[in-house]
Amino acid sequence: MKRRLIIIYFLVFLLFLSNGCSNKFSQYNYTNLIKLKKPVIKKELLSGVFINKEKINRLGDFNIIDKYLVLIDRKSEKMVKIFDIESGELLKSFGKKGQGPSEFIGPSNIIKTHSNINMFCIYDFSSSTIKSFNVKKILNNNFEPVEIIRFKDEIPDQIIISPDNKFFATAITTKGRILEYDRSGKLIKTIGKIPIKYKNKRFAKQHSQGFLGDMIYKNKTNEIFIANLFGSIIEKYNIENGKLLTTYYGPELFFPEYEIKPAGQYYALEYNQRTRWGYVNIDYNGKTDEIYLLYSGRYFFNKKGRANNGVFTNKIYIMNSRGKLAKELILDKKIYRIRLSDDYSDIYGATANEIVKFKYKDKN
Repeated sequence: MKRRLIIIYFLVFLLFLSNGCSNKFSQYNYTNLIKLKKPVIKKELLSGVFINKEKINRLGDFNIIDKYLVLIDRKSEKMVKIFDIESGELLKSFGKKGQGPSEFIGPSNIIKTHSNINMFCIYDFSSSTIKSFNVKKILNNNFEPVEIIRFKDEIPDQIIISPDNKFFATAITTKGRILEYDRSGKLIKTIGKIPIKYKNKRFAKQHSQGFLGDMIYKNKTNEIFIANLFGSIIEKYNIENGKLLTTYYGPELFFPEYEIKPAGQYYALEYNQRTRWGYVNIDYNGKTDEIYLLYSGRYFFNKKGRANNGVFTNKIYIMNSRGKLAKELILDKKIYRIRLSDDYSDIYGATANEIVKFKYKDKN
């Protein structure tokens, strides 16, 4: 009898926990919930400066393109810089301010392509234009883009390119969670819903802004993962049927917090004292089928109401192919961007004004 009562109490306790979690998610469109547990395995990584602050004025995005590191330097006369991945030597700079073929207004993202290891794209958020370049041609002083595409519907925020050369983007939009574009820049499909169940359609765009985040594309399964910038949520979508397959949350649970307030004739999203930085960046290891998640968890504002530098963090969670957090990497420097080398042996990170390199695995 006593044993039966213990079992009943335990089942009631589990039901209570389940209902508590469901209630927290009731105002969101998230489905198929899976809690992420903090990994048992931890490893500390030491860094070395790869590109120092004397070579960078104001660091933006960066990426590894074959044997080169390509970055955006927003305050430089030539905003795109190419470095040798072995020596860190600056090889070439290009991309002045302007509207010419090889010029930019506000370059925001450097994107890898899958069709050619020498090719990469630069997305200019200010002009809603993406330009494709061949790194070998640039090193030979041919700065003309191979292709220029202007997005015709909505303004993408983050963009990734699939193996069949389609563009997938998140955006401040009312249309869906993920936007799919063809090579002409035409919107051809939307995937998923804006995560929050909003009551007033008038503010749908502001709500979508609150749930922005970085993405990766898993080639093996044709899936897109979105890591929420202001929440501890990771969404997994199937590209073929457009369904939200899994909502991962944790190790802590918090959602994007913000307020929508009047701003002149319009309404704008404002962060508040409850806003926290979540998963600030994401990258994919195609060799081991693992996802690297740069996680903060810090509040946007401190107790005095001043903005924290919470986007800079020293914690990386590694999610394995089974959707479990297998390992926690603790870095000796705080960064806001991560990129894996092509052989996945090194992790490159962006500090406020430097690129640092963490040795993770031996190349053999």
